[in-house]
Amino acid sequence: MRISELMVRDLVTIDKDEPVVRALDLMERNKISHLPVTSAGRLIGVLSTRDLMDGLGSSRFERIPARRIYVSALMTEPPITVEPDVGAVESIRLMLDRGIGALPVLNNGKLVGLVTESDFLRHADLHDDPSTLMRRDHPKIMPNERIVHARSIMLERGARILPAVDSGRLVGLLTEMILAKAFFEIRDRVDTTYMDDVARRVIVEDVMMETPPSLSVNDDMRSARAALLSTGLPALPVTDAGGRVLGVIERRSLLRLLL
Repeated sequence: MRISELMVRDLVTIDKDEPVVRALDLMERNKISHLPVTSAGRLIGVLSTRDLMDGLGSSRFERIPARRIYVSALMTEPPITVEPDVGAVESIRLMLDRGIGALPVLNNGKLVGLVTESDFLRHADLHDDPSTLMRRDHPKIMPNERIVHARSIMLERGARILPAVDSGRLVGLLTEMILAKAFFEIRDRVDTTYMDDVARRVIVEDVMMETPPSLSVNDDMRSARAALLSTGLPALPVTDAGGRVLGVIERRSLLRLLL
């Protein structure tokens, strides 16, 4: 199967000179996690929720209000791209090797589409036991820990979600978007003099998704794939009958089966 058969053609893009508040709004309203970035109609980068979480929580923008941070300062460039006639397996391998979740598709230098992990999963025929894909060493966090610590864990461990646990039981969930929005709001409403101090005092419980979606240890592959696609999350915690977190299943793990 070629990328041209899988890619999304009705694209949501953003100009490099737009403020990040515009990017957050576009991502939320369209339920997407990647935005192709353009300049004078030409693709020059990609902005992801991870880029937003990393940048908005970074000390390199110390005391800079959120609305004065622009897409060009946070985007990943140059973008890694593919052409429409590239095969699906080759594209999946490229995404896994480079640790990215989306590939812009260029035809003669013109942006014509975008393919994501979810696009591959929608067309995949998977039959393995999902419990064999579960990452048991996936990091977790306590509700009373600070969001600056959560951000560090996600960046250092390559995690795209963090289950919040209390006595081992799932009580909440952090995502890159949740943290990006939290850091944005701090920068947007707090005086620059106190911005960093306030950021260090916000805890996971203040911002986490409560009663989050999860997978059961007994779910089959069809259920696991459907849950990942319907929630739009890059990973889901796996719990036992008592709600204890056993691990996490990631979209990327399912993609590896296609190779």
